[in-house]
Amino acid sequence: MMVKVKLFASLREFGPTNVKLGESFPVPLDESADIAALLKKLKITEDQAKIIMINGNPGKMHEKLEENDEVAIFPPIGGGTSI
Repeated sequence: MMVKVKLFASLREFGPTNVKLGESFPVPLDESADIAALLKKLKITEDQAKIIMINGNPGKMHEKLEENDEVAIFPPIGGGTSI
């Protein structure tokens, strides 16, 4: 099956170099693949993938993916001040 992936911020380095900011790229996966399998294929660790959205909804690590799903992956975001 094929899913579409968008990588944000520092995670963009794990995608193809010809993909422009905000564009998705296709990733072929086995029919039984979940988010964990996608991350493994992209060589992204679970610690690096802080927020995962599937078709605009929050995704879980072992959630099964389906053909043509669009997966957005965000790293942990830092900033602000600590109290």
